[in-house]
Amino acid sequence: MNVRHKSTSWFAGLLVLALMVGMLPFNTTIHAAAEKVIGLQFESSINPVSVVVEGQSIQLKVLATIQKDSSTELRDVTGLAEWSSQNSTIATVDAGWVKGVGKGSVEVTAKYQGFVIKKTVTSEFLYDKIYVRNADSGQEVASELNVMLGMKPNWKVYAFDKGSSVENDVTADAAWSSSNTEVAEVSKGSIKLKAKGNADITVKHKGIEKKIKLTVGIPYDELKIAPNQLLEFTYGGTEQALVLTAKKPDGSVDVVTENAEWTTSDANIIEVKKGVVKPVNVGTASITASYLGRTASVTAVVRTSHLAMRMTPDKKQHAMLGDNPIQVKTFVLNNQGGQEEVTVDAEWTSSNVMAATVEKGLVSFKSAGTTTITASYKGLTKSVEITVYPSIQSIEWTEAVKPDANGIKERKEELFVDESKPFPKVQGITFSGDKIDISEVVNWTSANPAIAKVDDDKLVGVSTGETQVTANVHGYTLTMKTVVNRKALLLRANTEELALVTGREVPSPTVTVVYTDGEEKDVSQEIKWESSSPNLLVREGKMKGLVASKVTLNGTFSNVKISLKGTIEEEIVAFEIAPEIVYLTANKSQSVKVIGKQRNGKSITLTSRIEWKSENEKVATVRGSSVKGIVIGSTKLVGEFQGNKLEVPVHVKPRLVKLEATPTSIKLTVGQSASWKVSAIYDTGEVVDVTPQATWVPSSTKVKVERGTVVGAAKGSASIKITFDGKSTSVRVSVK
Repeated sequence: MNVRHKSTSWFAGLLVLALMVGMLPFNTTIHAAAEKVIGLQFESSINPVSVVVEGQSIQLKVLATIQKDSSTELRDVTGLAEWSSQNSTIATVDAGWVKGVGKGSVEVTAKYQGFVIKKTVTSEFLYDKIYVRNADSGQEVASELNVMLGMKPNWKVYAFDKGSSVENDVTADAAWSSSNTEVAEVSKGSIKLKAKGNADITVKHKGIEKKIKLTVGIPYDELKIAPNQLLEFTYGGTEQALVLTAKKPDGSVDVVTENAEWTTSDANIIEVKKGVVKPVNVGTASITASYLGRTASVTAVVRTSHLAMRMTPDKKQHAMLGDNPIQVKTFVLNNQGGQEEVTVDAEWTSSNVMAATVEKGLVSFKSAGTTTITASYKGLTKSVEITVYPSIQSIEWTEAVKPDANGIKERKEELFVDESKPFPKVQGITFSGDKIDISEVVNWTSANPAIAKVDDDKLVGVSTGETQVTANVHGYTLTMKTVVNRKALLLRANTEELALVTGREVPSPTVTVVYTDGEEKDVSQEIKWESSSPNLLVREGKMKGLVASKVTLNGTFSNVKISLKGTIEEEIVAFEIAPEIVYLTANKSQSVKVIGKQRNGKSITLTSRIEWKSENEKVATVRGSSVKGIVIGSTKLVGEFQGNKLEVPVHVKPRLVKLEATPTSIKLTVGQSASWKVSAIYDTGEVVDVTPQATWVPSSTKVKVERGTVVGAAKGSASIKITFDGKSTSVRVSVK
């Protein structure tokens, strides 16, 4: 048997019971089940009960009749009953406490344990009437009143008790309010008029209220400031007094300078108090006077006592902890154009005294950071920014230096004559190991300023040559090799377009540089070539086409570049030229066609790509692919493609005028033969036997023709057409 478990369960049950009892109402008592409510009544039999509006509350108590066994008792259940008011605008009830709200009669109900009882409550005003009177004259204030700004109405409120015929001063106890606090405010009868307009002033006391309608007007037509013109001051100059006048509707004028409210649009420029204007700083501000609803304004300007201010140094400064203080000076230009140093008289400030402090222009460095040093003097200011760097243990180039081909790490800078370049960045290593950019505090020197010089924050090339430039920061140094070259104007190649053949290696183009001074130099061996495509191999001054394509060859020398377009073609292994020999007459032309056969077996037309030349232009000329005869004679056309030399013989002969056959007619018998001859007659008068070269065509099979001979084959007639060099003639033959 688990005794501990049972004991724990019993204790938990007891605890729950105790908690339930604790949750019952505080004033509730646990009674025996035999108790029973058998009635409900008010403790007082007075009915109706009277209360005063906004007066003290009266408590109604409720008693319940409790039957217990054979006896009964009365018990106060006021706090347990449920209370309600028939009309809460006349009276309210809470836990039996009845409070008057408005005049009238109302029933108050109490409910408890199913029993309901009611009592009549009569709510009355404590006073019959209230009066608002002028505090000074005692006269009653009218329900509508016209007042002017500047007036200070002061009222009192009295409550009239009809029973005692006494007026009680309830000014302090009454509730005062304004419907428009922008126009008028009220506090215990004291009225503050603020602006033109209307406002209802209401006073309430013990449920009775009085409302007075105020109409607030402006007593003056206008305000004027004298002098009524631009007020001009010099920084540090004397004050100036203004006079403010107010014009009434009847035309009379009051001086109200002391009473008006004076304001300035910028208190940092102008201060004003009771019309007295004081210049504070350089600038422009508007001065405004306000009085009883009217305003007037005037503009004031404060000018500097000096024309301008300058500071030296005026550019951003950089320093390191441990550096000597920097003396900053400031100067002003007076109205007569003279310069004055005001370093000692100026007001100096540092925007960051943790980084640096300043006294009479002497700036002392305190810790790493940035500050702005400002000098102010009679409305003028000038500033200079100063950055202070922490102490360092060593320095190095910010950009790592790559070793050269020999593994030597040496920084090198190249520039041209008359060219300037910013110095490379330098970083310092602090005691904590942090790396910071200290480029601005580096001191640069050149071993030979005639070659390269240091000009402020830039390195300038002076003449061609080589020197060392050193960076120094607090004794830590870095050096860099500096090479100064001549500046090139342009590059010029010996060809405008490249023609390459696959698999064939040729020298790179010859290139000449033209310098800015006009000098020219062959830089073919120094130029750096790069191909736009892997189809073209460029190395060691030679080029080799690998794949047929369009390519671009880019060359760089010094500060200039050159680009050459090129074509890589398949190699031509054979050429077909038509005609192989050209025959012409004077003033006649003929085209020469060229077909190339590539190594891969493909044929391409090269006619337009061959540049022909005539060895003797007196005999024949050539233009493109067309050759023209000039005079009788022979010459040769010479061309080139892919390094292959092409030649075509050209013969210019006389012009054939006509052909003559001898005889012109022949008579034969069958089997008989006869000879004929063809003569060419030229424009030169020359007659040439061209029988062997002529061609013939018989018109019929009745004859058989051989060169220069005809044989009768059958009876009949025929003609033989003879042709030579574009001319023709005929021989008639009859066979019997």
